[in-house]
Amino acid sequence: MADFSIEVIESNLSRMKIPILTLDERYNVVMPDKDKTPAIRKLEARLNNLLKKQGKVTNNIKDVKKIKSRLLQEVVDNMEDDGDENARQKKMDKTQKLIQEAKDKLAELEDLELELPGEIQKANQELLMEFVQVCYARLHSNKDDIELLNKWISETRVELKKKLVIKQEKEMKNSNIYTYMHDLLGPELIQMFDDADSAKK
Repeated sequence: MADFSIEVIESNLSRMKIPILTLDERYNVVMPDKDKTPAIRKLEARLNNLLKKQGKVTNNIKDVKKIKSRLLQEVVDNMEDDGDENARQKKMDKTQKLIQEAKDKLAELEDLELELPGEIQKANQELLMEFVQVCYARLHSNKDDIELLNKWISETRVELKKKLVIKQEKEMKNSNIYTYMHDLLGPELIQMFDDADSAKK
């Protein structure tokens, strides 16, 4: 018999290409806001925060690269400056320091950029595991409700059939009574009885 432990399931999931759940339209249809458990909300928030962080890191990398490029251009421009050597060296040292800071910041951001996809995948997998458990609980609950509804529909159908038979029998009796009275008393007298009966109502 196959081993269906959580570890085996998670191992299989890690090899699959699972979409980011909070960005997946079908996930949001199956798990509307009103159905979310506190655990689902917490895991979604964590995943969404990591996605925002990834977007911010990407933007920061672009910004730092632009700054670094501008600083390097300043170094080139400064080399061509024929002004005061002392002032030029001071400016060059300051620019070199800023370039080093930009390099360090860039290295830090690029490390973070490499780490984040793994963190996002892990957070997405944790949300998926919770989502599957909630879905199975709902499937079982819905199955129980469906069985009760099927029983009610079946009983109601039987009751409806009985009521339809009673209704048809009464309609037939009324038709027989009225036809016999009509034949027995004639249309004029029956009309008088009909009028008298309507007046009582």
